Amino acid sequence: MKIPDWLSQSTPCPCCAISVGGKKNYVEKTLVEIAGMMEHSIFSEKYSSAKGFLQSIDPRVKLITILLLIVTTSFIKKTELILGIYAVTLFFAYLSKVDLFFFIKRVWLFIPIFSGMVVFPAMFNIVTPGEPLVTFVHFDKIVHFWVFQFTEISITKEGALGALLFISRVATSVSLIVLLTLTTRWADVMKSLRTLGVPQIFVLVLSMTYQYIFLLVRIVQEMHLAKKSRTIKTNRTREGTKKEQNWVASRIGTVLMKSYKMSEEIHSAMVSRGFHEEIKSHETFKIKNIDRVWTVFSLAFITGVIWLNYLV
Repeated sequence: MKIPDWLSQSTPCPCCAISVGGKKNYVEKTLVEIAGMMEHSIFSEKYSSAKGFLQSIDPRVKLITILLLIVTTSFIKKTELILGIYAVTLFFAYLSKVDLFFFIKRVWLFIPIFSGMVVFPAMFNIVTPGEPLVTFVHFDKIVHFWVFQFTEISITKEGALGALLFISRVATSVSLIVLLTLTTRWADVMKSLRTLGVPQIFVLVLSMTYQYIFLLVRIVQEMHLAKKSRTIKTNRTREGTKKEQNWVASRIGTVLMKSYKMSEEIHSAMVSRGFHEEIKSHETFKIKNIDRVWTVFSLAFITGVIWLNYLV
């Protein structure tokens, strides 16, 4: 018997489908986007169950080799080599049946915001002296500001190259982690960490956080929707803004209390079902020929990158 089309369609959450008062504001849009992205990334095994290249690699081998690539990327001092590693990452993402547009968007959606904010001051001559590329302000005398002395405000060549190196390093490292999580089931990642000697308590906390963080986001969405549905008129006065800020602060405390209570209830439920501080997995790992080939290729690639990095 065929399942009806309407039954196989996913229904959006109430917070995503309802927008009280017309157009969504910034807070509502942010909550909806975060929840949608997390739901797609956490609960979807679309890519990890695909018949791709990295999906056929033993999770333990894949975890070790990708961690070695990330460590190597953090020590590379040449931007072109890091971009080469990033290109190889995109190539293996393509071989693993991962949508490249989704893969690139998922990485670069946050990198320019967070890493750019960190590295932005280092682009200026005040922090990184050097050859000026773009001069914004020129002073007739030396300006003293805290421990800095300068006669102009400009973006230097050395600062721009350093920023490019930092952003490319972060992008490549994040891309490798994203590729690992997309092509490996979360349970296999956790079991691989245990087989490699990672403490059980760390794996347990990481596993529970990964699984229940989406539920906490849903709680925040529902609280925001409940507040909005009871708001008849938006008060944009200073007193109204302060009142809204107090409400947000109180909801933060409520979410913390809810999460603490939820953790106790979940732990009690697990103990009542036979949990003894160790998550059991019936999955068995076996080293195959493709794992040996991948290991040899990864080590050869890492060795070649390190050798090229130290060439004059």
